[in-house]
Amino acid sequence: MNFDHLNHPFIQKLIQTVCRTLLHSLWQGLLLAILAGVILVSTRKSRPALRYNLLALSLLFFTLASGFTFFTLFSSPSRTSLFVADNTSAINTADTDVLITGQNATFSNPVDHSLSVLDHFFSQNAAVIVAIWLVIFALKTMKAGAGLFYIHQLKHHHKQEADFAWKVKVIQLAETLGIRQPVSLFQSGIVTVPMVVGILKPIIFIPAGMLTNLPANQVEAILLHELAHIRRKDYLVNLIQSFGENIFFFNPAVIWISALIREEREHCCDDIAISVMKNDTSFVQALVSFQEYSLLENSYAMAFPGKRNFLLDRIKRIIYKNNKSLNAMEKLFVTTSLIAATLLTAAFSPNEKPEPSEVTEHKLITPKPMVDQVSWPAIPPAEPVKPSKEPVVNMQEPTLRDTVPGVYERIQTNGNVSNIETTKNNKRYEIESVDGKITSLRVDGQKIAEDKISSYHADIDEIMQEVKVARENAEIARGHAEKARAEADVMRKQAEGHRLEADKLRAEASKMREQANQTRMVAEDVRKQADVIREGAEKLRAEAEKQRGVAEVHRLKADEQRKVAGEEREKAEVSRKEAEKSRVIFEKMQTELTNDLIKEGALKDKAGYSYKLNNDELIVNGVKQPDALHQKMKSKYVKGPGWETVFNVNGRTGISITK
Repeated sequence: MNFDHLNHPFIQKLIQTVCRTLLHSLWQGLLLAILAGVILVSTRKSRPALRYNLLALSLLFFTLASGFTFFTLFSSPSRTSLFVADNTSAINTADTDVLITGQNATFSNPVDHSLSVLDHFFSQNAAVIVAIWLVIFALKTMKAGAGLFYIHQLKHHHKQEADFAWKVKVIQLAETLGIRQPVSLFQSGIVTVPMVVGILKPIIFIPAGMLTNLPANQVEAILLHELAHIRRKDYLVNLIQSFGENIFFFNPAVIWISALIREEREHCCDDIAISVMKNDTSFVQALVSFQEYSLLENSYAMAFPGKRNFLLDRIKRIIYKNNKSLNAMEKLFVTTSLIAATLLTAAFSPNEKPEPSEVTEHKLITPKPMVDQVSWPAIPPAEPVKPSKEPVVNMQEPTLRDTVPGVYERIQTNGNVSNIETTKNNKRYEIESVDGKITSLRVDGQKIAEDKISSYHADIDEIMQEVKVARENAEIARGHAEKARAEADVMRKQAEGHRLEADKLRAEASKMREQANQTRMVAEDVRKQADVIREGAEKLRAEAEKQRGVAEVHRLKADEQRKVAGEEREKAEVSRKEAEKSRVIFEKMQTELTNDLIKEGALKDKAGYSYKLNNDELIVNGVKQPDALHQKMKSKYVKGPGWETVFNVNGRTGISITK
């Protein structure tokens, strides 16, 4: 294969520019990470929408800076040194010979020399670096394409119609959130979490069975969360964001900021859903209940739940009204970025200009062919940074699942002394505290000095908070156990009373038996008569017992029928209310459609008229209307495939949806 075309000056300059732009993005990413850290720390008590906008704006500035870097380098008439600030110090032995009189041919600053070596290395290996980047970018793009193909298959081959009542509910909730575009609702057996796909005609996919297995108010909370994604146009933003991640897959700052943006996006949608529900407790219950449902059952799109720790963070933020700050790893990353940026700034600072008397004479000799070229050792390309495990929405199926916190291996309390042993962030913690103050700390079996304990406060605070929640739950469970124990004591006392009463009756029966024996000894005839009376009484008692059993069965059946009747009455009331809501919606739409038909001249008045409107045609008073009018009415009133509204046509009036 002939690669001579790669030696063309334009191609060479393009390769050099791409390589240097990618390398420049690394130090630009350091600044981005520092800025993100400042945003997270300074907006801990701010609304998620503000944090989201600031983080997204930071990522946008980074992208613009990279683009500006590319165009600046590409439009430069000569190659600009990547690392060395003072170009006169960057001596390229492959291009020219330099004769320096007055001093030896050495660099006054060792850092300049090292940076010059790196600059030369990346210049010589730019084609290899760009080729490696291009291969990985192509693979990630193919993976993204596979995700989009999965969504296409989901939209056309793996969906089921949802109940009509829930479709009406989605329309009502969409109107509440101010969403003007039609939103469709479908069930699917191959999705495990609710998700939104599509931009112009968004579709909400719900796992099959979720609409019937979760309470209605919790399903409504989930639908509100997904509709919030639609209102915010998150699907489109996420596509652009995922494309940027594929370009800068090697940049840890970009991957981290992108993950933060996704987290804040979910917080924004949570707040929108809660603002409509006006009950954050119900929304938290929906989060937990759906997670339990998904675990019992066993995201290429805007999905509802997230990873285990992220669900806990979402619940904490809703309950405590406080945004998550930097964790230990994120603090380390931001600190490292700050140190690296400082060192680079110091390294790139220009050297002080020498006094005029100290200026050394430099004379450039005419370039000549080089007989021996400098051979640089081959340095393997850096292993690309793996993308964040946060799901790439509508690009690949996410593996995120919201769950409860981890289980502690040992929590022991003795008076005011507490001992906790657990694993956090892949570290083994052994904590001893007295009256809530930490007196001893071991990490991975190594005892931590008292003055070093503060460096572990981030993980310790999370552990102590989770222990507090666990203890509160234990106190609740203990209260339930005490209540059950008290009820058992009451039942035991009642049983003891029944036993004493039975003993008393047994004693009286024994006394009566003795008297009967005496009476039998006195008069055999009386005994025989007593036996006959006793047999008759026994029969009557058995018959009465039998009748009592029959009566109890009838009573239980009556109670069951009464309960069923109550449930049916409640269901009928719910259906009546839903029908009333649907009627109101239809009457409103019918009035608006009638007024529009009169305005367009299709109707003269409202006396004895009829119409039928669907995706295929518009018929008014039995006359099919022009296509232009049909399209105008269809775009405004038809809510989706199979939707048809009729008024006074063959005795039919209402809305119907067919598959």
